[in-house]
Amino acid sequence: MGGVKGEDMAQFAHPNEQLEVILRGVVDLVEREELLAKLTKSAESEKPLTVLAGFDPSSPDLHLGHTVLLRKMRQFQDLGHEVIFLIGDYTARIGDPTGQKAQRPRLSADQVAQNASTYKEQVYRILDQKRTRVEFNSAWLEDLPLEKLLSLAANIPVHGLLARPDLENRPDLILQELLYPLLQAYDSVHLKVDVEVGGEDQLPNLTLGRQLMAALGMEPQCLVATALLEGTDAYLEDGKPVGNKMSKTYKNTIDIGDSPEEIRRKIQRLDDTLVWRYFELLTDCSMIQINAYQSDLESGKRTMIEIKDVLADDLLKTCQG
Repeated sequence: MGGVKGEDMAQFAHPNEQLEVILRGVVDLVEREELLAKLTKSAESEKPLTVLAGFDPSSPDLHLGHTVLLRKMRQFQDLGHEVIFLIGDYTARIGDPTGQKAQRPRLSADQVAQNASTYKEQVYRILDQKRTRVEFNSAWLEDLPLEKLLSLAANIPVHGLLARPDLENRPDLILQELLYPLLQAYDSVHLKVDVEVGGEDQLPNLTLGRQLMAALGMEPQCLVATALLEGTDAYLEDGKPVGNKMSKTYKNTIDIGDSPEEIRRKIQRLDDTLVWRYFELLTDCSMIQINAYQSDLESGKRTMIEIKDVLADDLLKTCQG
């Protein structure tokens, strides 16, 4: 990623300046003043914050939707903070019920391990390997004692889970799926997280982690929810997305592992309304530069094909590391 690099930014950035960087592409922040206080304490003590983002290896490749989170993690790294790339190799065997209309297919341990190895290889195209801590949640969930699980569950009211719109409309919802948010919340407890980053659809799960930490007498994590990237089959109407988020489920992804020719082809086939959204969420272009591209298009100085080529060039740098 461009801009000021790690040590320099960490040394000179005021907490308010850090917050400004963190807020780009963020749709929700819980809680702003708490995060500012954490950033201030971190700067004064010269102790980095612990920032977590979890990824369930439910498919073989990371895609550009994942890179929205990865770029946010890299921003935290460049601000001098410690980033944990959590591979949910245990929770992937259960499947996150968030936003699902039916139960996810069960994955074997071998399938998860194979997918996780690809994730671990691809993630360093964006994250700084020297400043990335990789964890697998099977390390603490595989042998979690039943007594411990029950004591954790005692802090979670069931009605709160069942009241979630994405779960209350699931007639086939099973108890195992309700355990998923609890196990994800315990990841934050076990790792003593200061900030957790996730897509906006993950906010209910992230909030549960915050609630569990508070119930156990820990300082609650702050939550940074990023915008969801629309898939290649979507478009914007009056500034609002129509269609699905980028997901293997919907077969509308641009994968980090795609060939340069395939990435460029998919970008050229994007609905024109999505181009500016992709620039904002997936590149380091400032809003001033994005507005300049829009002016070039309106004046006829550039065609949309040329602008999509610029976007593709930028994304290829990300995908190729």
